[in-house]
Amino acid sequence: MTAEPTPAPEPTPAPGPATWSAWEDALVAAVRALPEEGSLVVAAPPAHARRARPAGAGRLTRLLGGARKRPLVPSARLVRVEDHLRGHWVGAERLGGRFPWTREEIDAVLAAGWHAPSAGDGEDFVRFWPDDVPQGPFLPEADARVAARALGATFRDVLGVTDDDLPVLRTP
Repeated sequence: MTAEPTPAPEPTPAPGPATWSAWEDALVAAVRALPEEGSLVVAAPPAHARRARPAGAGRLTRLLGGARKRPLVPSARLVRVEDHLRGHWVGAERLGGRFPWTREEIDAVLAAGWHAPSAGDGEDFVRFWPDDVPQGPFLPEADARVAARALGATFRDVLGVTDDDLPVLRTP
């Protein structure tokens, strides 16, 4: 009689940073390591998920009742575009996006320096670092640190994320 193979254990995720300062340092390093057109996603902790429309569910689909809402964790996608870092913060349903932000949360996103999407931006809030002429090749550490602080402030001010459960960095 042969023994049944034992399934491989699930990989244990590496522990994340324990403080906002360490989280910002990890984000700065990840951003500065991005290749041209490379990206990474920074997601809120799962406790901040809300029911939102799925990607690709347009207005007609919603009107016809075909877009069931599913849990969605708010996130930002950071993309290296030449000498800039372009940030995409999940857009508000009220502005054509996917996430059910309240009016107060939309105001907090805008106050954090994000711009409401325009016709050419898609459905997400957007932001660039640096927001002016780059002072060097892709992304000097000072600009990467400004981006990390801004993202941390957005998670704290809009969602109330705390040291107890920091956002997660993911690369595609």
